[in-house]
Amino acid sequence: MEFRGIKPKALRREEKSNKCLVYVLAIMVIQGAVLLIFASIVLRARTPDFKIGSVTVRNLKYLNSSAPSFNFTLLTVFTVENNNFGEFKFENTTGSVSCGSVVVGEMKIPTGKAQARATERMNVSVDVSSLRISGTKNSNISSGLLELNSHVQLSGRVNIMNIMKRRKHPEMNCFITLNLTGHTVQDLTCD
Repeated sequence: MEFRGIKPKALRREEKSNKCLVYVLAIMVIQGAVLLIFASIVLRARTPDFKIGSVTVRNLKYLNSSAPSFNFTLLTVFTVENNNFGEFKFENTTGSVSCGSVVVGEMKIPTGKAQARATERMNVSVDVSSLRISGTKNSNISSGLLELNSHVQLSGRVNIMNIMKRRKHPEMNCFITLNLTGHTVQDLTCD
């Protein structure tokens, strides 16, 4: 009830409480929007990058005759680049080194982890031999250049702030061209 433009105290309190309720609801909506943006950017699990950083050849034995052959050790540095806001733990796995479609070496990658937004480096050695290659492939070896393909697929889990745990499977395909006469890596490209 109003008398000459003066509102009773009960109505004034009700208007103040309505304004307070609107302010509280507006703050809650803004906080919800900020949390949604935070969750979509920070808590999204991405697949880590996995590739060969460098390759060196050791103990190369190359015989260029009517039946050319080779035997050597590849010292590789693998990198796992984790762009997530949580660590990536991966299990031990095996990879292959192939010449054409024939596997000429196998590598064992140990269990490890890449910390949040960091790069983990691992040294892995691979013994490569031409014993499994048939006579048709030996003609390519006699040129002195050897084209190899390396394939590895990691299996692991991204753990973001103990809130989200997602399985990820980074995969690596690298092509290596070795100069057998010069004992060097001529080309290294990874997909």
